[in-house]
Amino acid sequence: MNTTNNTYATYTGTFVKQNGQARTMTFIKSSDIPSNVTSGQTRNLREGQEVVFDIERGGFRIFNWNTVKGIIAEGSTNYNFVTTNGQ
Repeated sequence: MNTTNNTYATYTGTFVKQNGQARTMTFIKSSDIPSNVTSGQTRNLREGQEVVFDIERGGFRIFNWNTVKGIIAEGSTNYNFVTTNGQ
């Protein structure tokens, strides 16, 4: 098991989920995450949806840009990704 500890841009925003509930998430965009952390799989997403890494829940989630409420706050964080593929 290896770790990848870097500083990443973060984004915090609230969007409305499919069930109508508001969800606030602080995330790192998947395009900013090292390739040895992601599975390399692609998903068929609707326009405006993006796979992101939710740093509070420690996993990949979908953020819906189409239903954002308010502003998206930008920040940064030091985050430690644990990888198991030996890279």
